[in-house]
Amino acid sequence: MTLTVANLVDRAAAKFGDKPFIFFDNPMQYKNLGPGPEATSASFTEALEFTNTIAAVMRDELGVKPGDRIAVALTNVPELGLVFTAAARIGAIMVPFNYMLKAEELTRSISDCEAKVLVTEPDLYWLNIRDKANIGGIEHWVMIGPQDQVPDGFHSIDGLTEGYRDARVEPATLDPDAPAAIFYTSGTTGFPKGAVLTSRNLLSTITLTTRMLRLGPKDFGVAALPLAHIFGFTTSIVGGLYCGASGILMKYFDPQQALANIAKHGATLFLGVPAMYNMMLLFEPEKYDLSSMRYWLSGADAMPVEHIARLEKLGGKFIEGYGLVETSPIISVNPPILRRVGTVGIPMPRVKVRVMDDEGRKLRRKKVGEFVVRGPNVMKGYWGDDERTAEAFKYGWFHTGDMGFRDRFGYLHFVDREKDVVKAGGYSVFSREVEEEILQHPAVYEVALIGAPHPTKGEVPVAFVQLHAGAQATPDELLEWCKEHIAGYKRPRVIKIIDEMPLTMTLKVLKRELRQQVIEEGLFADA
Repeated sequence: MTLTVANLVDRAAAKFGDKPFIFFDNPMQYKNLGPGPEATSASFTEALEFTNTIAAVMRDELGVKPGDRIAVALTNVPELGLVFTAAARIGAIMVPFNYMLKAEELTRSISDCEAKVLVTEPDLYWLNIRDKANIGGIEHWVMIGPQDQVPDGFHSIDGLTEGYRDARVEPATLDPDAPAAIFYTSGTTGFPKGAVLTSRNLLSTITLTTRMLRLGPKDFGVAALPLAHIFGFTTSIVGGLYCGASGILMKYFDPQQALANIAKHGATLFLGVPAMYNMMLLFEPEKYDLSSMRYWLSGADAMPVEHIARLEKLGGKFIEGYGLVETSPIISVNPPILRRVGTVGIPMPRVKVRVMDDEGRKLRRKKVGEFVVRGPNVMKGYWGDDERTAEAFKYGWFHTGDMGFRDRFGYLHFVDREKDVVKAGGYSVFSREVEEEILQHPAVYEVALIGAPHPTKGEVPVAFVQLHAGAQATPDELLEWCKEHIAGYKRPRVIKIIDEMPLTMTLKVLKRELRQQVIEEGLFADA
């Protein structure tokens, strides 16, 4: 039988049976679904039972057919993974959304994918959506949680699943290249695009990664990454079902609770991004017993070398990967044995990476260009957008929009997002390089460099800075520091100190909001 996301949970139940799969941060509290309100975990066998129940409900009560889209706006709760395995079982397509999105932001994407069903939770609904009329086109609204907390006009899980507890749905015979999920990009540089991912995409690199790292039933992970993001989704759900690892799912990331969970459960894996690790390091991780750790898994951004060294002294190896939503997500990984700190590793097996110039020419080693990719991990295209899809696959390769180079050993070095490169008076200023320099200032906690429009120079570097709690520094003081430490052509001309950076759900800075701010201010309009 060909393994697909439709039958992945069947394979997991057959191989790992009654072994606990997920430990509850907040237990599922349903009469007709779940292990009961007092249960602290659910097994792989129970995951299959729950999947069958929800798949039957989707098909028979909500009229979901193969190819229908099911939108999900949930925090980190087990129901998100359950909706995915159930949707895949009947050939439907799950579309997860960042739980922080407001109604107007959700409306455009949900309309774009023409979702038939929306699954959400009470707190998110009242905070972000507020009125069903704010999102049109949804035929069925489903609310998770205890039935007495579900408002009128919504399907409750208990109401839907009554009489379906012992249902059995045969997994769909899924074409590995048919759409299985749509993940909308974070929109750091523009309106989010819906990346269409297939069963082949979702299984491709995550199954290879689990084998490469020799992950298995003896591993235990602490999952604090948002499941609605491709990195958290594939590692926690797809990877866990594939290799048999157990784990605890944190509803929200809390650095102290994450450290406590590692110590309490003797965890071997933690899934995070550099911003999360940086926060954990602020809370004296040396106070916790982290000796059980095998791997700190990281992606989405670069991690300072000194932070890596500090974590590894406590236990485990720090494994950095590189990827995008459109590549499901893994492109490259720093292998544990031949790791080169400061790089984003080597391409995964069957994944090809080139460094290309603007004319589609392959660049030689050490020359900076755009990373372009081919492989089974690369998305099918952008949902309903042939023009953007064609642009993304120019010259027959998927264009990442990331700038970097390959060293003489074949390792990839990330330099900057193409759209974050500041074109200042004929020079290319790589924002990440300047940001790393400014982060050396003892008062600086976070920094984002953007290009402000300039009438004669094209763009001028401007830095937004967030200071450490209790630290003090003025923009003029920081500018003087930059004059001493950063070359003239690339140092910021203006520094703005802000209380808090605008962030995506994976704690990446939303630079488009900062750019919009300087455009509205007309910072250099009179220059």
